[in-house]
Amino acid sequence: MSKRYLGIICLLYSGIFGHVLLFDKIKLFLAPQMQIYIKLSIIPMLLIGFVMLLNNKVYYKFKISDLLLILPLVLLIFSGDGRLTSKFASNRTINLNVENRTKSIDKKEKLNKQQESKKRNIKDNSKESTEDEYEDTYDFSEPYFEIVDENYNELSSYITAAPKADKFKGQTIRVRGFALKNAKYLPKGYFSIGKYVISCCVADAGFAGFIVKYDDDKIFENKWYEIEGILEKGKDKEGYDIMYIKAINVRKIDSKNEEQYIYPCYSYGDGSCKSLSKYNLEY
Repeated sequence: MSKRYLGIICLLYSGIFGHVLLFDKIKLFLAPQMQIYIKLSIIPMLLIGFVMLLNNKVYYKFKISDLLLILPLVLLIFSGDGRLTSKFASNRTINLNVENRTKSIDKKEKLNKQQESKKRNIKDNSKESTEDEYEDTYDFSEPYFEIVDENYNELSSYITAAPKADKFKGQTIRVRGFALKNAKYLPKGYFSIGKYVISCCVADAGFAGFIVKYDDDKIFENKWYEIEGILEKGKDKEGYDIMYIKAINVRKIDSKNEEQYIYPCYSYGDGSCKSLSKYNLEY
């Protein structure tokens, strides 16, 4: 019975590995560069399982500690589809760590002429206007920052934390993700939009995203949105400098059509993070 128990366990594990690979659910648990190890383990697990079940010459003495092998299977059964919710994000914020920023001396804000020439989506920035008229001067058909999964982690980290990110003040941005409202760094009238970033597996997941200024009463925790807005510089509740998105357009989106997790840019193929080069990031 002891070796049959181990054989059944091996077959169950190989079946689970095959299931997550066949239905593309493995990305809910592992980063792309780690998935190869699961793929390579399926055949050995199958062979060991069949040998334990069918070969009478194999002997194994059962130990009580072997029951622990069932634990991961039980956890998988009760984990649902494996997707993390925003409750996990409150304690896993990695790119919005504004409490570690150093206070800076307020300076008179100036728009860089070189960056100003790139703002082709501003129809008229020479007129003083009301806030509503100001918002109408922006065209989001081609935002300056189009946040896609391949650059999500790096750009969210830069814009929310880099000292020189304020050079992008006034630039348009589009981003998609789920809403986080309960983080302690958020001032009233602000929320965060982001995704979970995974370097190795879901156990090391951290929240990466952007601070958004908007009527937070209209935003619901853990719901998915597409945000279009303007990058602005402000202060958090403790007086630290932050870059935030002044939301112009907010749309609910279906999370089923979205990649649930993001990864460091080197995980997406070419390993060079080429999509970031056009933004001329300075640290």
